[in-house]
Amino acid sequence: MSRSVLQSTDKEKARDLEKLRTSDKGKIVITSVNNKIVAFLTVSGKMTCITVIGNKSKGTDENISTGDIVIAYVKDVKPDIGACFIEYAPGCDGYLPINRLPKGISVKQGDLIPVKLSSQAQKGKRASFTAKIDLSKLENGKELSEKAQHLTRYSFLYRSGTSYKDRINKVFKPDEYDEIVTDDPEVFDVLKTEFLNVRLYEDTSFGLDKLYSLRTALDGALERNVWLKCGGYLVFDKTEAMTVIDVNSGKYTPAKGTDKEFAYKTVNTEAAVEICRQLRLRNISGIIIIDFINLTSEDDREELMEVLRTKSVNDTEKVMIIDITKLGLVEITRKKQFPPLYEQLK
Repeated sequence: MSRSVLQSTDKEKARDLEKLRTSDKGKIVITSVNNKIVAFLTVSGKMTCITVIGNKSKGTDENISTGDIVIAYVKDVKPDIGACFIEYAPGCDGYLPINRLPKGISVKQGDLIPVKLSSQAQKGKRASFTAKIDLSKLENGKELSEKAQHLTRYSFLYRSGTSYKDRINKVFKPDEYDEIVTDDPEVFDVLKTEFLNVRLYEDTSFGLDKLYSLRTALDGALERNVWLKCGGYLVFDKTEAMTVIDVNSGKYTPAKGTDKEFAYKTVNTEAAVEICRQLRLRNISGIIIIDFINLTSEDDREELMEVLRTKSVNDTEKVMIIDITKLGLVEITRKKQFPPLYEQLK
């Protein structure tokens, strides 16, 4: 925040902050929420995307990034399957192939060994590591080598910081934002080496949460119901196989004399635009079924499908608008790259 804004009156400050918040230029705002490092993309005052890029709690598998080096505890060695089973954080088991040990080095149960994360844990599969690490290729390699001799189990020897960069680059388009703002000094120190326009927000009298209504946006992205400006609303339900979205007219009251079909079209069109935003905001993927209101007119059905096609182009994930079934249900698929938002926040 500029010095002039900090020294202005409360009224002037509120005006300047509102102008900043609703800027046409998109901003990625990063802050901590319940020990999660969460990135919010806001454009013209509208929340567009929310994703978790890291974890503030040390020593959890969610907080280790590909390329990080940690001191792990050897729990078991299984020569018959060519594997070592290690614990790299309290309660977090990893897999270390014996062929990824340095040449001439063997380990036994109870040993401590520096390992580098090769691939993250996935459902039903442990995180995979390598112990073939060339510290000399890292910055301050000699110091790291000396440091490794004195660290205890689960301690980080090296943090690559690549997870922040990778997640941001995969979830947000470069032309969507012109600045990254964070109130976390540690996150700022990592990101300033990876991105050009990164700013540390230090105005403690008016935090990022208040400035961008972050908590409100996050709570809204987790609600089952989403209200539309017209008075209608959406209902999101997740099943094992798909996500079902129901469009309701709710409190919408058409003007006197308005044709019923036109009224349905009004709610459906606004719903289609909002659904495309919510899919990205909530990171909903897989099969998605939408139950719009009374799709009887062929022209209205096609116009609605075109709205979905046009708005889904803005998504960073591949969205396919499949078809309308005989029951009037719209079928959509969205590519999955990361878990849905509600799972990321667990």
